Amino acid sequence: MNKEQDIIRSWQVNAGNWIQIIEAGGIQSRKLATNKAIIEAVCADEPASVLDIGCGEGWLAKELADRGMTVSGADIIPELIENAKEKVNGHFVVASYEDIAAHTTSISGPFDVIVINFALIGKESTENLLASLPHYLSPGGKLFIQTLHPHYRKQMDDYASGWKTGSWDGLGDQFTQPYQWYFRTLEDWLELLNHSGFSRISFSEPIHPQTRQPLSVILRCRV
Repeated sequence: MNKEQDIIRSWQVNAGNWIQIIEAGGIQSRKLATNKAIIEAVCADEPASVLDIGCGEGWLAKELADRGMTVSGADIIPELIENAKEKVNGHFVVASYEDIAAHTTSISGPFDVIVINFALIGKESTENLLASLPHYLSPGGKLFIQTLHPHYRKQMDDYASGWKTGSWDGLGDQFTQPYQWYFRTLEDWLELLNHSGFSRISFSEPIHPQTRQPLSVILRCRV
C-alpha cells in the first residue's frame, strides 16, 4: 500500500472519531483562529457558489451555506459525506481527488470559489487536483487553501519538502493508524500554484491569540 492509500485508509478508520471531535469543538487551534479565518477569507469575496474539496463532515460547508451560498462538497470518505448531507443543504459527493481531476464526478461548475481547508496532505493527488481546478472556476473565481503553516518545520530543523511522519497526537487515544503526509515549504506551495495555472497569489497567517505564533497559512489565488 502506498503513502497516498495509507492516508485514505487512516481516515476511513478514524472518520467516526473525527466527526465526534469536530462536533465537540475539540481542536483548540480551530476554535482560537483557523475556523474563523477561513470563513472570513471566503466570505470577503461574497461568492454565490462554493466548492468545498475535502469537505469532511461538512462543518465549513454548513457555515458557508448558512451565509446564503450555494455549496457543493466532495470527500473520499463515505461516512464523512453522509454526515455532511445530514446537516447541510447542498450537493455532496463521494469522490477522490483523482476523480475530480478526471472530471468523472457529478460536480458541476463553474464555481465562484473553491476552498480546500486542511485537506491537501498527499503529493501526486494534490498536484493533479490543483492542475485541474482552473476548469472548475468561473472567470475571476478564486481558490482558497488553508494548511499548517510551513514555517513551523523550521523550528524542527527540517524545512525541506518531502514525506513526513504524522500522528494523531492531541486528539485522543481513540485515533489510530497515523499516516505519513507530504510537507511543502511556502516557496514550493507558491511554485506549485503557479505551475497549476494560478496567479495573483497572496497569503495570510492566522495567529494564535496568546503565543502570537502563526497557526496556519491561507493561500489565495485566481486563474
